[in-house]
Amino acid sequence: MPLQLALRELQAAFTSPRVLVGMASVSLILGLSGPFNTLVEFGLAQRMVYWLAMVVLTYGAGQAAATLTLTLAGSRLGATWLRVLVTGLVAGVPVTLVVLGVNAIAYGARLTINPFELWADCTVISLAVVATSIVLVRGSPSQPAAEPVAAPPPILERVPHPQRGRLSHMSMQDHYVEIVTDKGKVLVLMRLSDAIKETTGVAGLQIHRSHWVALEAIKRVERGDGKAVVHMQTGARLPLSRSYFAAAKEAGLLN
Repeated sequence: MPLQLALRELQAAFTSPRVLVGMASVSLILGLSGPFNTLVEFGLAQRMVYWLAMVVLTYGAGQAAATLTLTLAGSRLGATWLRVLVTGLVAGVPVTLVVLGVNAIAYGARLTINPFELWADCTVISLAVVATSIVLVRGSPSQPAAEPVAAPPPILERVPHPQRGRLSHMSMQDHYVEIVTDKGKVLVLMRLSDAIKETTGVAGLQIHRSHWVALEAIKRVERGDGKAVVHMQTGARLPLSRSYFAAAKEAGLLN
């Protein structure tokens, strides 16, 4: 499960236009400027390929390691500084291995590098990247909020960051639960009943043995010929089972 989540988040990241443009921009800047003596060692084309490979592979390794760490550690890393420290330290290891591998291919027998110094440098960079990511996601701590922000439901901890948004609905698909937000959807291996227990803080209702909806994400409910369909703001149409009519009326969905 943690590995599947890491792979899904990597796939989402590498199909995100913002991430791809960011990696391409960084690779272009590094390729043109030629830091770490690459301006002398390689020609322009070689530098471009070198830095593109370095940026893409180190980002992928670091992202996968960070996702696995946060998934396996769960709520045990409650404090922000602890999440940054542990995640950065863990991510520094695969990033170091990637840098060593790329340099071994690029430099061959000319490679002279102290792996321990490289690990220290990569770990510091990983810590900085993780810390920056948390600040960008959560906002600057120096700017006080006008009012307290409600904590997101625990179920969203199972959703990769690119798809993590306002919870819309959840549906069973074989042994998986499809979690849908206003930013996308993801499949998680678990029971719907267990997923519903993790929606704490979100007003919702089970409308079918295979479907649960967040009340604020409902667009409208259509009823006719003894059947009812719930239209979600995401565009999804979900059946409202007769056995849940009473609960739906109590929630104000049916007259």
